[in-house]
Amino acid sequence: MAGGRLKLWGAALACGGLATALVVYSPTAAQGAKEGLLLCGQVMIPALFPFFVLSGIFAAIAQKTRPSAGQSRRQAVGVVLIGFLGGYPMGAKTAAQLLDRGLLSRAQAQRLMLFCVNAGPAYLIGVVGSALLGSRRAGLLAFLSLLIAGLLLGLCGRWLPEEASPAPSGAQPRKGRALFVEQSGQRADQLLLNAVTQATATMMGVCAWVVLFSCLCALLQLLPAALRPAIPALTAFLEVSSGTVMAARVGTSLPVLCAILGWGGLSVHCQILGDLRRSGLRLRWFWAARAIHGALAAVICAQLTRWFPCETAAVALLSGAQAIRPWAVSAPAAAALLGFCAFLILDLDLNRKLC
Repeated sequence: MAGGRLKLWGAALACGGLATALVVYSPTAAQGAKEGLLLCGQVMIPALFPFFVLSGIFAAIAQKTRPSAGQSRRQAVGVVLIGFLGGYPMGAKTAAQLLDRGLLSRAQAQRLMLFCVNAGPAYLIGVVGSALLGSRRAGLLAFLSLLIAGLLLGLCGRWLPEEASPAPSGAQPRKGRALFVEQSGQRADQLLLNAVTQATATMMGVCAWVVLFSCLCALLQLLPAALRPAIPALTAFLEVSSGTVMAARVGTSLPVLCAILGWGGLSVHCQILGDLRRSGLRLRWFWAARAIHGALAAVICAQLTRWFPCETAAVALLSGAQAIRPWAVSAPAAAALLGFCAFLILDLDLNRKLC
């Protein structure tokens, strides 16, 4: 009881201090919010919204299949594909959707959420590589490092206890009743409408977290001069996009950037808190997995750069808008989207044959 009250008072004091900072330093906070909205408009929405729609369609199609071990494994493969191609936070959200519909077991969803939280190739190759470091090879090496590290982490997840956490009290699988019409004969136009509706709601939640953490990162600039050297590290801990830009600007090596990208930032973690809670995965398991993912990616990247050397320089960091523009027109983004569309078509064809 005393511990609970202490946490409550701590949260209240933190909120009060943050509210005071937002009022006293409102111009700085407003600039941070503006940068967060710019990030959402030019980066997050163009890069993620199509994948949100496709993952909704994938979940709706998967719901029409007869549950079986083989079907669950194939749907888990789809979650992995979405997680590695769609970028944060697609994998975890898709796993939560399939868990809600009873198409994945709780243990399967927990394992998937440990390693299907990754930066996509569009961001890694188009932004980190080309825009931030002036080298597409560097972006490709970062993508391979995070991919290999994630797959290794997924293999290690086989030893995760079957029930890492009890189900939240009063939580029941929703079976998709909120936004999806559960009819085997659901028309294509209705399926698309429901997928877009759910994707819009999810996208708004993601953008809200991005704007909030952008404000927090802007307030870090008010730290005393003695603490200013820690600002890039604190920013990377809080928000991965801003942290990556800051780290590249100060000349951080590619393996360290991979560690930042493997961690993902608290902003991304908060975007999937509800999904983690529904799966019953303990936060300490999730945060440990994020830290291990970052460390593995850094080690793998260091080895890859020895085999495939590449020169990097923060030559493209002229402005925030220029740094993030490649997301919307990135060839890797288009390739990832086409790859997932191909998987979706194949999955639909296999479902028809089974039915």
